[in-house]
Amino acid sequence: MTKLAFICTKGLDTFVEPIAQEFELLKQKYHVRRFYVQTQQEIVAAVKWADVVWIEWANESAILATQVYDLRKRGVICRLHSYEAFSNMPERVDWSVVDFLVLVAPHMLDIIKRRIPDIEEKVAVKLIPNGVNLMECVESMRDGKGDDTGLDIAFACSINHKKGPMLALQIMAELVKVNPEYRLHSAGAFQSDDRYEVYMKHMVKAMGIEENVIFHGHVNDMPEFWRGKKWVLSTSSHEGHPLNVLEAMARGIKPVIHNFYGADQMYPPEMLFNTVAEAVDIITSEIPDRKKLAESYRLFMIDRGWTFGQQMDAIKELVKAVTPKGE
Repeated sequence: MTKLAFICTKGLDTFVEPIAQEFELLKQKYHVRRFYVQTQQEIVAAVKWADVVWIEWANESAILATQVYDLRKRGVICRLHSYEAFSNMPERVDWSVVDFLVLVAPHMLDIIKRRIPDIEEKVAVKLIPNGVNLMECVESMRDGKGDDTGLDIAFACSINHKKGPMLALQIMAELVKVNPEYRLHSAGAFQSDDRYEVYMKHMVKAMGIEENVIFHGHVNDMPEFWRGKKWVLSTSSHEGHPLNVLEAMARGIKPVIHNFYGADQMYPPEMLFNTVAEAVDIITSEIPDRKKLAESYRLFMIDRGWTFGQQMDAIKELVKAVTPKGE
């Protein structure tokens, strides 16, 4: 039985936890342990225990893990999402001891190459997009409660500089001129910097849209949050392969995505905007029947390999291909 260790910086386990749970179901093949780490000693313990190591994020934990001598004897996979590529952290990872670098979106390779032009010579690169469970999304909207009423927009992300919250407010200020019934529902905590909470709550008053922007904070029951939303607004300056857009699409919620670098490689042009006016045009245009939209989006996602089942199939094949190197 293969001992499979998932190493992830504590607090950043959202993406890897569902994968670890799936491998736990394969009890005849894998003995799974999660190591959600804070110290170098915890990383060393994880490496020493494992046969195969999955390192989530190419961040400080990956840097420390690749410095552990015993990692050279293990099968090693490291997955990079997004933020790491804009730092010097991937440059400090010892890629010679890593079998596969997993990327979640094609444009991330372009960005990594700006800092590490020869990354594909250092390590085998594998593209495995994020995925969502389509069946769970279908079940969550089955009763149709609130699906077709109101002018409600989802803004589902932690609020920080990367997510472009200022742009979201500018869009809302224009939308309420078209119809004062538009509502932006923000699901996510104010993150890292208190100035964004001060700014956002000040500006909704200053812009006269305090009744049109609802801050729900961190939301535990996201299936319930998605009910009644017709659009999901993404104003990020950059993303890898964001799950909030996937979860919305699977429910027939129309994405309105700021055209960050690489977005045009993943999404059709009718979902993308460059300016506030273009975002307003997308939101105020006619929306097809939600069930038909959901069916269309799901077929699109299956074709792109954006379901959790397809993601897990690819990951299982990759893990199977990685073997311990022995003494």
